[in-house]
Amino acid sequence: MGAIFLSASVPVSGRKPFDEDCEPQMIQSAVIALATVAFGRRTIVWGGHPAITPMLWAAAEDLGVQYATAVKLFQTKFFEDYFPEDNKRFANVTFVDAIDNSRVQSLHIMREAMLTSESFDAAVFIGGMEGINEEYEIFRQMHPHAKCIPIAVTGGATRELAKRLRYAIPKDLGPLDFIGLLYRELNISPVEARNI
Repeated sequence: MGAIFLSASVPVSGRKPFDEDCEPQMIQSAVIALATVAFGRRTIVWGGHPAITPMLWAAAEDLGVQYATAVKLFQTKFFEDYFPEDNKRFANVTFVDAIDNSRVQSLHIMREAMLTSESFDAAVFIGGMEGINEEYEIFRQMHPHAKCIPIAVTGGATRELAKRLRYAIPKDLGPLDFIGLLYRELNISPVEARNI
């Protein structure tokens, strides 16, 4: 069973147009739903974001899952001064060296390292800003047969990605049934045992 890539962030205020239709409560709900469905059943890989890392940490605690083995967190050292305190709790953090003090190059190198670290079955996109699009493009090139799940109601760049991919939540699911959606789309059974 392959890993799941998570591309998610809460758009920063003032980062137009991403902050204009961002839905922070929906982002949190979707991230928690992914953790509920996948933690202890699949490895989740993501490039830590200060708003998302604490959500995943709390979800791992609530589910009684050893977050150190359930997740792989990637960070570029470009943002070393801004790493959230929660990073210290994750044993599986891969720090990727910054490139020539370039934010763009440093993020690109980190994303390539992250997306070659595992064999992925799927990617889940939630909220986000410019990085959503770059991560989607790299993911699609490296894992052309993996499923991409952009949860549009979370807003941000994911809303536009979902439109571009013509992806919509199946009509037999409620528009906010993130747990039902992710069980189905990730092909995970609700009764599958967790490795805790």
